[in-house]
Amino acid sequence: MVNTFETSLSNTAHVLGVMIALVSVVSTAFGAGQALGVKHPVFDYKIDKDNAAGYEKGVERVMAMSEDEVLSFVPPYAYTTYCECPNCYGGVEGNNIFIWSIDKPDELKCRFCDTIVYPNDKYPEDHVMTGKNKLGEEISFPYYLNEDKDIRHFFSTHVRRHKRGWLTGQLIALGKAYQATGKEEYAARVALVLDKFAQVYPHYPVMQNGPRRFKFRESQEMPYAWDSGKWGCFHNEIPKPLLTAYDLVCESKEFDKLSAERGYDVREKLENDFFKETFEVIASSPYHVSNVVGYDIAGAAILGRIINEPAYVHRAFGWMKLNVDVGFFYDGMWHEAPSYHYMTIGGIKAAFNTVRGHTDPPGYVDEIDGTRFDDFDPDTQVPFWAKCIHAPAIVSFPNGCVSPIHDSWAGSRYGAPARTKTVSTILPGYGHASLGRGTGSDQMQAQLHFSGGYGHTHLDNLNLILWAKGREMLPDLGYTWTQMRYWCTSTVGHNTVVIDRHDQNGGNSDGDLLWFFPDSNGVSVVAADGKRAYAKVEGLDMYRRMLVMIPVSDADAYVVDIFRVRGGSMHEWALHGDADEDTTATCSLDLSGSRKWMLEEGEEWKEPTIEGSRFNAYGMIRDVANAETEGDFRVELKYLEETTRGLRIHMLNDGPAEVWLGRSPSVRRMGVGTRGDMRKAYDFWMPQLLVRRQAEAPLASVFAAVEEPYFGRPFIRSVQQVELSPTDDNAVALRITHGNTVDTIISTLDEPPYPQRVTADGVAFNGKLGILREVNGKTTGAWLFEGEKLTGGGWTVDSEKGRYDGQIQAATRKADGAECDAFITDAELPADNVLHGVWIIITHGNDFTHGYEIDRVEKQDGKTIIILTGDHGLKIDGSVTEEVYFPRRKIEGTNSFVIPLAVAMVKGQ
Repeated sequence: MVNTFETSLSNTAHVLGVMIALVSVVSTAFGAGQALGVKHPVFDYKIDKDNAAGYEKGVERVMAMSEDEVLSFVPPYAYTTYCECPNCYGGVEGNNIFIWSIDKPDELKCRFCDTIVYPNDKYPEDHVMTGKNKLGEEISFPYYLNEDKDIRHFFSTHVRRHKRGWLTGQLIALGKAYQATGKEEYAARVALVLDKFAQVYPHYPVMQNGPRRFKFRESQEMPYAWDSGKWGCFHNEIPKPLLTAYDLVCESKEFDKLSAERGYDVREKLENDFFKETFEVIASSPYHVSNVVGYDIAGAAILGRIINEPAYVHRAFGWMKLNVDVGFFYDGMWHEAPSYHYMTIGGIKAAFNTVRGHTDPPGYVDEIDGTRFDDFDPDTQVPFWAKCIHAPAIVSFPNGCVSPIHDSWAGSRYGAPARTKTVSTILPGYGHASLGRGTGSDQMQAQLHFSGGYGHTHLDNLNLILWAKGREMLPDLGYTWTQMRYWCTSTVGHNTVVIDRHDQNGGNSDGDLLWFFPDSNGVSVVAADGKRAYAKVEGLDMYRRMLVMIPVSDADAYVVDIFRVRGGSMHEWALHGDADEDTTATCSLDLSGSRKWMLEEGEEWKEPTIEGSRFNAYGMIRDVANAETEGDFRVELKYLEETTRGLRIHMLNDGPAEVWLGRSPSVRRMGVGTRGDMRKAYDFWMPQLLVRRQAEAPLASVFAAVEEPYFGRPFIRSVQQVELSPTDDNAVALRITHGNTVDTIISTLDEPPYPQRVTADGVAFNGKLGILREVNGKTTGAWLFEGEKLTGGGWTVDSEKGRYDGQIQAATRKADGAECDAFITDAELPADNVLHGVWIIITHGNDFTHGYEIDRVEKQDGKTIIILTGDHGLKIDGSVTEEVYFPRRKIEGTNSFVIPLAVAMVKGQ
């Protein structure tokens, strides 16, 4: 396999170098002070001239200041974004810690402990950091050093952040007052300050500007790192507030008066010495495809429109479109996390609005893209955009909150309403499936995660999330900016299996979809393989999980959860309880001991102090009791304030296992984003379960569990293992009794020709998954998944085929002008709508798999056309398959397919 995603980005960088050169050529054609070539304001700021008095009142404070006082708010050098309180170290790493007021502009007061830390003799800035800017000038920043913690505090430099923020806001307010009243004194003050910024910007050093990472960059040349800059520190080098102010007052004669005083053209200096350099910073950046499209990329378009530089507008839109074209999977999902999806979507929306309605100067045709814009509508240029906007919503929780996958903020809605009904859904490109059922308060989801790692990633392949009874009972912790972030990203911090106490891989960890049956007469199933996540474990050849959601009533259902692993010498099935509410945990086994934590003898503990801290995640599992068993057991989680709501985990066990039950930090209640408080690391806890098996490598384990959420009282009477004949290490049979109903479930990894496996009471099965339901001793339902026959209780369900398979010869896409999105094969498949709603699983030449929903099958010119419900995003040319969407790989080899089939027979249906 040849992965061309990295190659395409490097080619993009080469093209951008050409773009920068051509932009320079275009710039000279419009001359200096070129903003006057268009009518200002370019953008509609919704100025209400009937409220002129209100605009004037809003600038009384800044107009009452002397010129020197106003100009003192212009930072002579960079500011530091992050600054911590040395008295309490509350919050998250100095992010938005202090209260600042224009009434006390040189004072910083901690919002957590109310301490005035600056100025304060207790915290003197008696140390100095010195470095040089691009011009070779020496620049110094004073700071206070907490020697015990070895933390530097740049108080006076941080004050500049607040002053500059207030001042730039006032410049916009002054510009609006000018537009509302026509009074030149407001424009004069804006021109004065903009000129000052143009004077000082060339002297700004390039600084790394992150939590506890404020320092001079060794190179002061472009391109800048993502966390570095002169004006900004996080993809915000283009000063958008100043552009807005300039747009509002650009045509004022005050610029001409000031130019006469200065002896140079103020507009020209502002544009050439400041604004245009910030564009060059962005043009040289390698970060055009990122989750911050609404920052500098949008800024480039704003800049181009305001200073009449159409090449900037074309470049900016090209970068916007590039994000849509190469940053999203074929299912419309951004390649990182749901929260970052919505951040990116919001940024693209904002960016699109900066070019919407733009018309190039008369006669202009862009030298790079060969087009011109006239009353430009960006949406018509990117048809895939519509699919991207709400992609994560299909796996959001019933309450409308996002599923907190990877670095996503738990509890975030992003405008999504609560659901009234839940069904099974999937993001097959991203790698996340949600089995769902129910209405109202009885909605339920069992989610299986199998994505790769492409940024803001957790080490969480085959993680389980369970939403039921109005609660996220088995959660993914999601995102945090606290020192607990590594716990939230670690493998043992998720509901999955840990091998040899190691984290999963970060990159190249994509899982493979094996099955997706969204609804087979009420039963839904998903299965995925995640062994790439543990590619570093020598000899690992199995790491797969299957979830089966089985209905009991309109209100209740349970999940059969089978996790198979082979490889390594230690397997730990990890699970934790609710992260939002206090719960208790009890075990049917007699647990003993009181272990401080799950660190092993000789393992070192290093207390995390910052978001980037790395530590042994097992040190977060505390106050642990344990038992050894070779039999089945049960763990029950109950809500402390509502003991009739809970979850029972029935664990089947067919060999020696250690059961460890303790607690771990639930993290979420430390606070989200800048509302987080690192002092609360150990204030909130959740139950933590580890089921451990050990043996010489390659150890083979089958973890079979039943998750039973309830409200009122539990409904499952018993969960038992059932013997199968002939036996097989990967064949599992269990019997679940609830009320007067008995469900027999048989799961195997058998392949055609499927051998027959029989239970002691005569249930016979040939296939991979069979379910037989008996009510009052009479069979009422049978389900057969990728199998040929299931017999029991006088019923027989059979199928001529458990699956269809074959090879794909070609593919067509509507986006490329074809009539339909389809795969072409010479395999014989039933025509018309027989396979409607069934999922086809394609295995590419690199052994990665992806799933697609079938709409129908047609026969044409001796070929079978598998027509899909959506765009598969593939181009097949002989032996090469190219992914149109992220991650845009080129793959050598053939594409084979499997269409797993399901047959169900239910009494009365």
